[in-house]
Amino acid sequence: MKIPTVHAMYWDNIPGSILSKQREVFAHLDIPLQQERADQQPHGLWMNQVIERLAPDDIVVFCDIDAFALNRAAYLAAVQHAENGALFGLAQFSNHKQGTQVYAGPMFMAFRKSMWMQLGSPTMRSSKLHDAAEVMSVLAREAGIPVVMPAVSACLLPKWSLGNEGVFGIGTFYGERDFFHLFESRKPAYEAIFHAVADDVLADRPLNFRHYLEIVEQLQAAESGQPPRRRPWWKRLWK
Repeated sequence: MKIPTVHAMYWDNIPGSILSKQREVFAHLDIPLQQERADQQPHGLWMNQVIERLAPDDIVVFCDIDAFALNRAAYLAAVQHAENGALFGLAQFSNHKQGTQVYAGPMFMAFRKSMWMQLGSPTMRSSKLHDAAEVMSVLAREAGIPVVMPAVSACLLPKWSLGNEGVFGIGTFYGERDFFHLFESRKPAYEAIFHAVADDVLADRPLNFRHYLEIVEQLQAAESGQPPRRRPWWKRLWK
């Protein structure tokens, strides 16, 4: 089976280390990745352009520049859902829009182009009602097309509500440790989180959530001007 290429766009405000580390992860998982510079271009407009240049039977896969699969099997499962006619996307919610439902987000999304055409070839651009690509979930539900959305399983720095289903934020994990999305990668302070998770994937070792939380604590201490909290003495005995 030919594995579909993952398409990711970036603006010039994204640190180069984020780009290179994402390439390393996808190469390690043997998943083809195409990063495209589209500075100052709306996300939805770029997605429209990618879809238009693909064939009707192709599987379209989008990924944010600060996201990646945590294992190859998770990516293959996402592609399989798309091949079976479903819309796949990580659970997302637009707190700044009028929508009320969690939708399949394009931070990691997969679908067959012919399915998009079946829905009327909708624009992926944001609107007054929906965020970028959110309309795909709305139309798919109306048409009875399955919408597969791995839920948030962990979040290092909660910032936003996931509708009535939980929270998400900086350093969010989805599914059974299947996908990771940093969010706000334009901020250099968060690079350390992205690198830590990526390095664990590259080394084929378990995700070290204790380490990730220590990085978050250090970032919060730096912002507040306070030194990081020392672990209680009884916890320092157990390393």
